[in-house]
Formats: sequence, C-alpha cells, structure tokens
Amino acid sequence: MRRTTDDERRIVNGRLSVLLFAICCLLAACTLPGDAAPIVKIGVIAPFEGAGRPLGYAVLPAVKAAAAEANARGDLGRTRVLVVAFNDDLYGPTAAAQARALTLDPQVLAVIGPWSAETVAAARPILAAAGLPFIAGGDLAVPAAGERWGDAVLTEAARLAGEDTRRLLAVLADDARRRGHPARGGPATLP
Repeated sequence: MRRTTDDERRIVNGRLSVLLFAICCLLAACTLPGDAAPIVKIGVIAPFEGAGRPLGYAVLPAVKAAAAEANARGDLGRTRVLVVAFNDDLYGPTAAAQARALTLDPQVLAVIGPWSAETVAAARPILAAAGLPFIAGGDLAVPAAGERWGDAVLTEAARLAGEDTRRLLAVLADDARRRGHPARGGPATLP
C-alpha cells in the first residue's frame, strides 16, 4: 500500500478548502425564506396588440423606468415595485376584463391606464368598486381607424405615463412610511 506524501496531503487539503469556501459563498448568496424583499405591483392597462400597439409600447417603458427609479432609491423601503402589463386592444370590454383581472391580485396596489375614453369608461367602475386607485390617460387623442399614431402623441403619452407613475409611487411611498408597508386601501386618493 502506497503512503501519501506531505505534498499530496497539502494538495488534497487545499482542494477541500477551496471547495468548502465555494460552498460557503454559494450559501451566503442564497436568501432564506422570508428574507426576500416584499413585492407590490403596479398594473398597466394599455393596448399591446392591434392598432393601439404603438401607444402601449410608448407608455410601458416610461412606467417601468419610474418603477425602477423608485426601487433604486428605496422609496417604498424594502418593498419592490413590479410592473404588470395587461392588453386592452383599445376596446372597452377587454379593458373591463383586464381591470377585473387586476382586482383579483392582492399585490396590485394601483393601475396606470387605460388610455382611451371608451376603455376608461369600461374599467373605471370595476377598479373603483375594488378600491384600486388608478390614473387614466383617457383624454388622449386616439387616431381614426387606419391612421398612424403621431410621434408627438406617443411622446406625450410616454411623458404622462412616467409622470403619473411617479405621482402614484409617491403616494404609495407615503403610505409605506405611515404603515411600514404600502397597502391597496392606503392611497385612497391620488394627487
């Protein structure tokens, strides 16, 4: 039987030390149950398909950017904001269905949109009945069928979406400071 030399033992011990160090680093990177930051959601009701698609894809990045800014600053403490987008095709019945879907998720604390007079009229009573605050862009000039969305309209919609999201997040942040966490019933009125 062959005996191990001191050099071989040192190599094996060194490898075991490296392996143990790697395992400790991996375990340290894990979060224990309950250690993950709590999540709240901001719903976006906008058209992401059909003729209104340019509008949806103009407003969504502005909402996401405002949420990312709030998360980076820690506006809601440990709580992180997640944006969830729902397509309404600029069609009232679809906007109503999407509003109902958002009311079923208790993590959704507020909604940005919808964006046309028809979709706002359809979603408003559902969101209001659920106590879900929302800021709608219903006074937006929607082009007639077959016409293209103008760059100025899309730029203004994106600006308003970002501004409205920041206002909404400020109200949720104030609620988080008062209660320790934001809640759906907290922001009863929006500025």
